Formats: sequence, C-alpha cells, structure tokens
Amino acid sequence: MSRTLSTALIAITLSLGFVGAAWSHAVLLGSTPAAEASLDVSPKEIIFNFNENVGPIFIKVLDRTGKEVGNPGEWRVDGNDVLMSLNDELPNGTYIATYRVISADTHPVGGSVVFAVGEEVASMGDVASAGGETSGWVIPVAINRYIQYGAMLLAAGAALFIVGMSVPGAVEPSVYKMGRTSAAVAAVTYVLALGFGGAEMMLGGPTAIFSMDAWSQSMASTLAPSALIGIPGLLVLFIAFGKGPEGKSSPLLIAGAAIAVASFLVTGHAATAAPVWLMAPMVAVHLFCAAFWIAALYPLAKTAQVAEVTEAGAVMTQFSERAVWTVGALFLSGAVITWIQVEGPQNMLTTDYGLRLTAKIAIFVMLLGLAAMNKMVLTPALEKSDAAASGKLRRSIKFEYAAMVLIIGAAVSLTLATPPRATMDMEGGGGMAMGGGFTTSVIKGKYTAEVSVDPAGTTASNMVMVTFRDDAGNPVEMVDVTISWALPTAGLEGIDGRGEMVIPGMYHFMFDQLIIPGEWDARIDAFVDDFDKQIFRTTVPIK
Repeated sequence: MSRTLSTALIAITLSLGFVGAAWSHAVLLGSTPAAEASLDVSPKEIIFNFNENVGPIFIKVLDRTGKEVGNPGEWRVDGNDVLMSLNDELPNGTYIATYRVISADTHPVGGSVVFAVGEEVASMGDVASAGGETSGWVIPVAINRYIQYGAMLLAAGAALFIVGMSVPGAVEPSVYKMGRTSAAVAAVTYVLALGFGGAEMMLGGPTAIFSMDAWSQSMASTLAPSALIGIPGLLVLFIAFGKGPEGKSSPLLIAGAAIAVASFLVTGHAATAAPVWLMAPMVAVHLFCAAFWIAALYPLAKTAQVAEVTEAGAVMTQFSERAVWTVGALFLSGAVITWIQVEGPQNMLTTDYGLRLTAKIAIFVMLLGLAAMNKMVLTPALEKSDAAASGKLRRSIKFEYAAMVLIIGAAVSLTLATPPRATMDMEGGGGMAMGGGFTTSVIKGKYTAEVSVDPAGTTASNMVMVTFRDDAGNPVEMVDVTISWALPTAGLEGIDGRGEMVIPGMYHFMFDQLIIPGEWDARIDAFVDDFDKQIFRTTVPIK
C-alpha cells in the first residue's frame, strides 16, 4: 500500500471519528398538553411546536404499557406546529405523546412528552424513551454523505480546474478521468442518500432500503430536490468529461459544476439558514472555492511528476495566482457562515457544533501553512529550474491531500450537530421565541441566571428559558435544574418543573399552570454538581 493511500485512510478514519451522537437541528419549543401536565379532561388534540418547519414521520399517544391509544386522526402541519386530533377520550392515567419528524435539513428528530389525565403524572419507565431512537442506518448515512461531499467537490472542481488553468498535455487525460469517475460516484451517492435517509427516518431494519415507505419518506424531504438537481448536473459533467480535451466542452463543464453545487443549496442547515438571500450565495462561493482547491491537488502533483521543471513552475505560478483569490473568497464566505451559525465567539468552544467547527478551522489553518510554503518557497524554486523542488512539492501536496480529507470529514460532522443559531434565538431579550415576554438576570455568587418567560401571560402556555453563566460570562452546564412557582396573594405554590438542556448552559421549561395574573415568585434550584446547589430567586409579572 502506498504512503499516500495509507495517509488518506488514516485521515478518513480520524474524520469519521467526528461522526457521533449529536443534537438534532429542529428544537421542540413546547407542546399541548405541556410536559408533565396533569389535565382534568382528556385532550382533543396533540400539538408539538418547533423552532422551524418540520415534516412528520409519526405521532403517537401511548399508555403506560406502550399501547397506542386515543384513536388518532391524520396529523397536519400548520407553520411550525404539528397537530394530531384524538377521536377517543383518554381514561384517567398517565400517557406519553411521542413524535418523530424530519427537520428542515433532512435530519430525523424524535422525542416525547409525558402528561396525565385525572391524576398526577406517574413514571412511564422505558416507554418514555419512545420517539428518540436511532437505527443502524446512521452510519451508512454518514459514510455516504462523506463520499458524496468528496466526489461532488472533486467532479465540480475538476471542471473548474480545466476551464481556469493551463493544464499540461501529459496531465489533461488524468484530470478528465478523475472528473468523470468522481461525477459517476457522486451521482450514485445521491440515489443512496434517498434510500439510506428514508430507512433512517423510518427507523428501519436491514431491509428497510427496499421498502417503498422509506423511499416515499425521503422523497418528501429536501433530499429529493437535492437529488433532482444534483444528478442531472453530474450527468452533464460525466458527458463533458467524456468528450476529452479535444471536445471543447467548457460550457458543459461550467454548467455541470454550477448545477452540482446548486444541489447543496436546497438542503442542509447552512444554506437554508436565515437570511437565505445571504447564506445560500455564501455557501455556493465556499463550495466553488473548496472544489477548485481540492480538485487541483492531483493534477498539480501529476504536473510536478511528469512535466519539465520550467513548465511545472509555470503551472504552479498560475495556480498560486488563482489560489490567492480562491483562499480569500473561501475565508470570507466561511467567516460569514460561521458568524451566522455560531451566534458569537463564546459558542465556538462551548457547543458541540462550535467544537467541530473549531477543529475544521484548525485543519484549514494548517492547510494554509502548507499552501504558503508551496507558493513562497517551492514554486519559486521550480521557476528557477530546481529539480529537487519537484519532489518536495509532491510530498507537500500529499500532506495537503490528508488535510483536505480531514476537512471534508469535519464538514460532514457539522451536518450532525445543531448550530447554536438554531437554539440561541430562543434565548431571552430577542428572537422568535422570546420577542414579547419578560426577561431578567439573577446573580448568586459567581453565577448568573438569565431568565426569560414568554409570553408571561395567563392565556397561553409559558415557555421559560434559563441560561447560566459564570463570572467570566461563559455558559455553565448544571447537573440538574428545577423551578418552583408560587403566587402568595392567591395562596398558590408547589408548581414545579424540571429543565431540559437544549445547548450547554441553557435550560427549557414549559408551564401551563400560571393562569392567574400577579407577581409570581420563581425559585430556581441549580445543581452545579452533586454537592453544590445554587438557589436563584426572582419575581415574574404574569399578565
């Protein structure tokens, strides 16, 4: 096995190490009935409210034995709400409303809400995990996505390289072959993405890919328009590469590359994030630049190997000139995407998404170092007909190969984590979820609890978000967080709830019981660890 191949395999293995458990991209903001609610009468309808539009896979109401109950009707989507009517009344007891939906970026999202009718909420045991399962298709989906990213970028980049560079005659056939092979592989991955994705959405078994339900489910997601755009674009590239150097296929190459890149703009959390008018073009620029750079490595290494030293030096100089603009556009587009997705530098090292992105940036910086050495040291040496520089350049490009493989792995891993912007807009002081409610901050020792209540009214469920920070302003994860509400003027107390962490340091609650206007006392018990409990007290006006 060659050293280059060994390096690539090690890099792929390390890249796939980024693939693991991750938060979903659609976040449940609230439900009717609310979590842990005790109702006097059976609900007529189950409602789940998300932070973005979703596509339902299933919604069920289960009793304590795991049996589906309520004779449910068809579910429907109304904006960011998913609703399902219950045709039969639920007897007194504890139930779980469980869901599995497809988020806007094609990721399956599952969860559940426990409530009771005519009694206090009892434990649901193992049934309470319903909805959040994953299947064995998670790994095939991730591997296929990795190959899809790499093959599409190689195919589109090869087209850009042929059109934008003076390729030596001895190297041209290899570039066309690389582009054609990559286009064929990428086209297959788009088809597999539909099958694997549908199987994962349906929590299917080993044969789920042969199920019409799985394919129907994936065709209802953004995987379908991505494939319907990407596959024709790749076929155009396949045909154009097949014409060879004498085929004068520049228009086809440009069109195919543009269509292939466009297929990535109809799905994924970056290109579909608000504002789309800015994010989609930024992602497109980022992909075009990355494709050109990635695809350039092989023909540059081939040129250094087979071309005369002076000719190789001329090609490297031409690429260096193009690379200055490519790297600049890559950096600027990446900076815009990062700024919008991360919602502030403090999230780079405190969130799963931020850590993955930090790893990608670190590898990119290393890659820039190699590129700078190639431009400032090795390329001038080639121009001076230094024969030794050719071998050094090939070795440097091998390291660039490994770095690129790692970067693609890091990019794929970003699709498996929730961008902070998907949940930060729920935080107090602004955003869609907290636009018209009440916010305050409570300081206890070296900790601050930022409390937001929306809508802070008696006519709807109140969503409470509590974010904990230390004295340096960094988010703090708590072992356990609870809130107890009391309204002394009405003799009400003992309205309790336990928080669910949505991102590190931020905890989500829903309360249906704040139905009397007045100054409600809130006691927040936060366990920093098993031995350190901090108590925060505040007053919230409910109107």
